[in-house]
Amino acid sequence: MPLKLLPLNADRYDEWREVTRTRLIRLRQDSGLRLGQDAVDQADAYFSDLIPDGTATATSRILRIVDDADGEIGTVWLGLNSTTMFIVDLAFSTEPSDAQCDAVFAAVLDTGREHDVRRVSMGLFPQDAAGHRFADGRGFQVSSIQMLLEPLPGRQIAAHVEVAPMTPERYPRYEIESEAAFAQDLVDAGRYTMEEAVEESHRQFLQELPQGLETPGQELFTATVDGVEVGILWIGMRRRGGHPHAFILDIEVAADQRRKGYGRELMHAAEREAERLGAGSIGLHVFGFNVGAVSLYEQLGYRRLEEHLLLEL
Repeated sequence: MPLKLLPLNADRYDEWREVTRTRLIRLRQDSGLRLGQDAVDQADAYFSDLIPDGTATATSRILRIVDDADGEIGTVWLGLNSTTMFIVDLAFSTEPSDAQCDAVFAAVLDTGREHDVRRVSMGLFPQDAAGHRFADGRGFQVSSIQMLLEPLPGRQIAAHVEVAPMTPERYPRYEIESEAAFAQDLVDAGRYTMEEAVEESHRQFLQELPQGLETPGQELFTATVDGVEVGILWIGMRRRGGHPHAFILDIEVAADQRRKGYGRELMHAAEREAERLGAGSIGLHVFGFNVGAVSLYEQLGYRRLEEHLLLEL
C-alpha cells in the first residue's frame, strides 16, 4: 500500500501546533509524568526549544502521513541532530492497519538514513496504544524508564541499613565515582559515545550539585551496616502537582556488598527519608538494561510513567 511522508504546509502549522500541544499535555497528565500546569509548561517547552521557527526550523520535520487509498491518516514530528532522530510525536487520525504501521515505520527510517543519523529515539507512554502498535516488535530497545511510587506506602519494616548524611570527607570520592559510573551507564544505554557521556555526566552533576553537599534541596547519604559502608543514596527534592516530591538521583550498593538484600533496604530507606522530608511521592529514572533494578522497583510498587526507546540503524 503506497504511503508517503509529505511536509506539512505552513498554513496548517498553527492548527497542527494546537492539536499536538493538547495531545502532549494530555499524554503527560494521563500517565502521571507531569500534573496540571507542569504538563503544560513541559509541552510548551518542546515547541519553544525544538521548533522555534515553526516549519522553517532546520532541525525539525513536521510531516503528514498520506496513504494513497485513505488520504491523510496522521502526522509525525521528527527532531534531528547529528547522530539521532527523535520521534517527538506520532499521531494517527484513524486506527492504522498493520500494513500502514509497517509503511510509516519504513518511511521514518528512510528519513533518518537520508540525514545520516545512527539511531532513532522515541518516548512512549503506557496509555499510548497507537504508539505501542507502531513501536512494538520493530527492534526498539528500552533505553530508560521514568517511574513513580505514589502514595508512599508507609511500610513498617525494621531498618537493617543505617543511612546518615554524607560527610565532606567522603564527598570528593563520591563525586568522581558517581560521574564516572553515570557516564558508563549513558554509554551502556546506547545514548552517547564515551567522550560525549563524560561531558554529559559532568554537566548534569554540576547542574544538580553546583554547591556540592551544600546545594539546597539535595540530600546525600552513605549507608552502613555495623559500621561498614554498603552503599550511597542521593535524593533531590522536587515539586509534583504543587506538593513536595522526592526524586532518587543515585542509589548504589557497593560492589563487594551486593546480593545481600541491601538494594531493597536502601529503597526502603529512601521512602523513610522522603517521608521525613515531607514528600508524598518518589520518582526515579532507571536505564533499561538494568533489568534487576526495574524488577525490584516494580515489586516495591513503582509504576512506569514513560519509556524512552532507541533503535540503532
